[in-house]
Amino acid sequence: MQKDINNKNFVKNQNAYTKYKKYIHNDVLKLYYQLTHLKNLYRQGWLTHIIGMNGENIVESVADHSWSVTMLSMTIIQKYNLNLDLEKCMKLSLVHELGEVYAGDFIPNQISSEQKHKLEEKAVDILLGEANFITDFKKLWLEYENQLTEEAIFVKQVDKLEPILQAVSYDLKPKDFFKDDSITLPYLRDLLNEVYKIPSSKLTKKL
Repeated sequence: MQKDINNKNFVKNQNAYTKYKKYIHNDVLKLYYQLTHLKNLYRQGWLTHIIGMNGENIVESVADHSWSVTMLSMTIIQKYNLNLDLEKCMKLSLVHELGEVYAGDFIPNQISSEQKHKLEEKAVDILLGEANFITDFKKLWLEYENQLTEEAIFVKQVDKLEPILQAVSYDLKPKDFFKDDSITLPYLRDLLNEVYKIPSSKLTKKL
């Protein structure tokens, strides 16, 4: 485990794009090697504040989280037959953490929401500035950040729900670590209520 030079977070491996940038010329590869840095970036809160630094072998990456939000969004939309654009929700789920490639993964209350947004938007611009072709990544990221559509509002609440569900995978009691006031959609509240009934013991005692 090491500190990444871009954002000072703890990472699993060195950023391949930083290491091999001078050899990478195709725009697709430029984006790929930057985007996949999210597979190296630990979700910092688990590692530094909840599970502990000796939990590096079990803590998920930011990419793991984004995949989980995507699959959870798809599942909920289909289960409850929601009148939402499924493809849009999948895209929003996958791009919502793009800024963390360079801004890093901030722990809640580490900086203000305004600061976080500015740093992450700048990071998204740096990331996409390497590509000489048009993508909808920035537009989607802003739609999510600014909560401009029903899909963005839905995905934001699923994003809040996902770590609560993940806590159970770590054998933790979610209520010990997470607030759930921002999760207001009734079908998500139903999921929460069931998850809260799962008996768990704090994994930190076992590590």
